[in-house]
Formats: sequence, structure tokens, C-alpha cells
Amino acid sequence: MRWILVAFTYAGVAHAQPVPSVGVSGMVAHPGPVMLDKLNPVTVSAKFGTMHGEVSHSWSGPLLADVIGAAGVTDAPGKKTHWRHVIIAEGADHYGVAVAIGEIDPRGAGKQVIVAVKEDDKVLPAPRLIVPGDASFARGVHDLVTLEVR
Repeated sequence: MRWILVAFTYAGVAHAQPVPSVGVSGMVAHPGPVMLDKLNPVTVSAKFGTMHGEVSHSWSGPLLADVIGAAGVTDAPGKKTHWRHVIIAEGADHYGVAVAIGEIDPRGAGKQVIVAVKEDDKVLPAPRLIVPGDASFARGVHDLVTLEVR
């Protein structure tokens, strides 16, 4: 997990507060950390089957499309190469999943896949990838660290 420390002063005393970010790499114009608090959050609710039964939560954070958009996705030359992109999301434990750009692009399926910073109105200790519509939480990535655009 990546956190950027933001210093602020309150009552003459300096404090540092972590601001969540996710590293974006690959086929982007501006690789590096994307500050999640600078992007508009959306809220999604989803139900997932787990080994302990069905769970339901509400998450909020920026759309995955906005996170990679902030880094500036670069398309290869050629006809409609934008639709070839895949985003590999990886957690601190190296668990990784793929999301096709056609799933999240509004001109495609337009799914509201998000990089959550809150769950049920509580701040998460680390960003989490949430893929609503999946039957299980298999593509949910805890402690999201990087997004690689291929």
C-alpha cells in the first residue's frame, strides 16, 4: 500500500496525515502515484458470495476509469487499439486480477468498478478494488498497491 503524508498545521503544531494513493504504471503518459482524494468519489453497493455466505456492503471511492484516466492512458497506433487495454490490479500480498478497459469505459459496459477508500462509511486502512456485478469477491483486491495498464 502506498500512502503519501500530507503535512498540515493546526493550532501552531505540525501534523502529518496519510492520503491514500495507488501507483499507476504501464501504458500511461504520467506513471506514478495517483492521489485518490483528488478524484470524485462514487458510492456503490454490492453483494458477494463468500465461503461464509453472502455479504453486502456499500463502498465509496473514485471510479477505476478515473484513476487510470488521471495517469493518461496511451493507446498504441492502429485501429481501435484503446479496446485492447487490460488493467492488472495488484495488492500488497501480490494477489492480482485483470479488468478489461471495455468493462469500465462508458463507451463499453461502463461498470462502476471503484478504488474504494471507505466501506460502510468507515475509512479503509488501504484502498480496495471493488468490482460490482461479480458473483464472488474474486476480483476484489485488498490493500491495492498498483494498477498496471497493458
